[in-house]
Amino acid sequence: MMKRYGKAIFAMFKEQEGVAMILVALCMFMFIGFTAIVVDAGGLFLEKSRLQKSLDAAVLGGAQLLKVSQAEAEETAIDIAAENGFTVTGSEVVTDESSIEIHKTVNKVLSFARVLGINDANVGAVAKAKVLQTLVKGNDIIPVAFERRVLKNGGGYGELYDMHAKPGESKRGNYGFLAVDGRGANNLGDAIRDGVTMEVGETLYTEPGLNWGKVREAFQDRIAEDARKPDCSDYQTADNTCSRIITVPVIETFDGLHGRDQLQVIGFAAFWIEEVVASGNDKGVTGRFIEFVRGGEFDPVEDGDYFGISGVKLVK
Repeated sequence: MMKRYGKAIFAMFKEQEGVAMILVALCMFMFIGFTAIVVDAGGLFLEKSRLQKSLDAAVLGGAQLLKVSQAEAEETAIDIAAENGFTVTGSEVVTDESSIEIHKTVNKVLSFARVLGINDANVGAVAKAKVLQTLVKGNDIIPVAFERRVLKNGGGYGELYDMHAKPGESKRGNYGFLAVDGRGANNLGDAIRDGVTMEVGETLYTEPGLNWGKVREAFQDRIAEDARKPDCSDYQTADNTCSRIITVPVIETFDGLHGRDQLQVIGFAAFWIEEVVASGNDKGVTGRFIEFVRGGEFDPVEDGDYFGISGVKLVK
């Protein structure tokens, strides 16, 4: 009798031990599954983020070359992606005259998920940048205005121009300067040296007088800042690191002004400072209008005038 009870109890413990082993195995399986979700999902998220940032940088860099050629824009984008650790091929890049887009998918080997039979996973990203051509607001703008006709409706790039009226050429005392952050020669000099914030549609007072001492010093300071930058010494190689490249406001006309008067900003142009003639009857600043890519607020509907300044924006 006792033997029979003993066998029954032993069998019961053996059965429970088997159940416990099954439960332990099941818990281990669930633990590995959760680990796979946490570790591998986190790894996929980081890879997605890294890929997206790389493509964003690639299209933003490439878009700045679209005005040169679509081929150069594509090549630049591919190079930037490679610098950030991703190989992009020409078949993954789509360009047109105003935008560049990259579609890229990479395969990532998984770690813990391999226990579940999942060895790898694809990670994809898309980035697109568009060139906008109507700057409506920006900083680092120099308060020296140009008439619309001077820019020949968006042409004349690379030609040499006088930046402001020379002695004896003023329009009722106005030489092209604007009073933005206060009046007087000192404020004008500071504004030329440091730049100001300005926007299309804004009405500003003119700053009469040549104010040559402060104006000359401010422009000479800008040229001096680029003394150790060889690319800045030529308008064809200068870039947005050069202080000699400035953004200037465009107005309709100086005709009809009477001393300190008001003008409305209708757009912005890019100008490269070539020379400051310090003295004599020809004293003044000369330079060339250029096409240029810079930051700022741009009109997304592109219904304004184009005076040579473009901006690049991520749209996807």
